[in-house]
Amino acid sequence: MKLNLIAGTVRLAALASALAVVTLTAAGCSDDNGSTGPATARMFNQVQRLGNPLVSEVLLAKRSHPTHGTIGPDQDATLVAPEVVDFLTTVAGRDPAYINAIAPALIPDMLIVDTSKDPSTATWLSTTLSAGWGGRLLQDDVVDLALTAVFGDALGDAAHATPQLTTDNVSFDSPGVTTSFPYLAPPN
Repeated sequence: MKLNLIAGTVRLAALASALAVVTLTAAGCSDDNGSTGPATARMFNQVQRLGNPLVSEVLLAKRSHPTHGTIGPDQDATLVAPEVVDFLTTVAGRDPAYINAIAPALIPDMLIVDTSKDPSTATWLSTTLSAGWGGRLLQDDVVDLALTAVFGDALGDAAHATPQLTTDNVSFDSPGVTTSFPYLAPPN
């Protein structure tokens, strides 16, 4: 009987030890650290956005950059479009028909990708100008494409084009674009 009592005590101690290990393990694996979120609410300020190159850098006056950089695309039609239209009319010398055709590519200032289109048509402004995929290819010269859209003959408006303003004379000089991540060669 004494032997049974000792064996029972050993089993009870082993069970208690196993229960303690399981409890500690479960507590250590819990993702509940007792908090429900940050101790203080944090606010973030949007500093800049450049969905379409040169909207902010060329089409808007320098004094408008802070406004453009801190509003969302939903406010572009009201706060950005009038200045873009004024630039296209007065500086670029474009007629209303051209402005109405190019405006959807520039306002709202967003990078559009239409995944229902053929990915081989991917390039900046292709969703608006050629019913393509959109987005940007790494090798897209978005500055020249933007200058061509504003000052060139992107939509068959040679009469109002200023070809000498359609390039920044800087070529794509990355030593290599690959088909696997990180896609770019080391900086040169």
